[in-house]
Formats: sequence, structure tokens, C-alpha cells
Amino acid sequence: MPIYEYQCANCNHRFEYLVMGGHGPENCPECQGTNVNKQMSACGFLSKSSSGETVSASAGSSSCSGCAASSCAGCSH
Repeated sequence: MPIYEYQCANCNHRFEYLVMGGHGPENCPECQGTNVNKQMSACGFLSKSSSGETVSASAGSSSCSGCAASSCAGCSH
């Protein structure tokens, strides 16, 4: 089941949604508006050395440098 990013056209709230059965969110979790649009997501990855040490990371155009969270949905920044 894929996780997609959406943005509400009413309040501009961005959020992630776990899509089950091909159905997206019915409304915005912030304002309950029904005009939500799927966004283009940047994929992220970590490259590790043979000893397991992280040697490189990429997450598109993230504004949080050094963030260890697995999702920006709950971020307070």
C-alpha cells in the first residue's frame, strides 16, 4: 500500500495518506475541506558502507537538514 502526499486547496495543508484499494483521502485532516490534490513526491534513500555506516543520504528538497524522522507529516518545523 503506497503512501502519497496531498495538499489541500482550501488551507494549503500538506499531509501524507496511506492509499488502500486505490482510494485517496476524502478530506483534509486540518480543515476537513474536500478539495485535496496529490503532490509529486521526492524519494529518499540512504547509502551505507559494508560496516553499516551511512555514507550518503538524499531526500529531494527537504528543508530539514539532519532530520532523522521517517516522515515529514508529523514534523513540527
